Amino acid sequence: AGVWGRASGGRWAAAGVGGPVGRGLVKLGVHCITGQKVAIKIVNREKLSESVLMKVEREIAILKLIEHPHVLKLHDVYENKKYL
Repeated sequence: AGVWGRASGGRWAAAGVGGPVGRGLVKLGVHCITGQKVAIKIVNREKLSESVLMKVEREIAILKLIEHPHVLKLHDVYENKKYL
């Protein structure tokens, strides 16, 4: 299932190459059961200052609250010591 599949309990799998964006890397992901395609954003905590990490965490908190047809939906967040 790969590292991202294991982190998500096997729900999501990285299915394609990605590229740098903003504060991280984005890869194509696929839900292992439904086949739904999503963007997986990977942020390396070690490369962020404390203030930038706080901004990323605030972005996550806001996206968890928003449901709007013109705003990306945040499905899940997985983190460990190195990545968010």
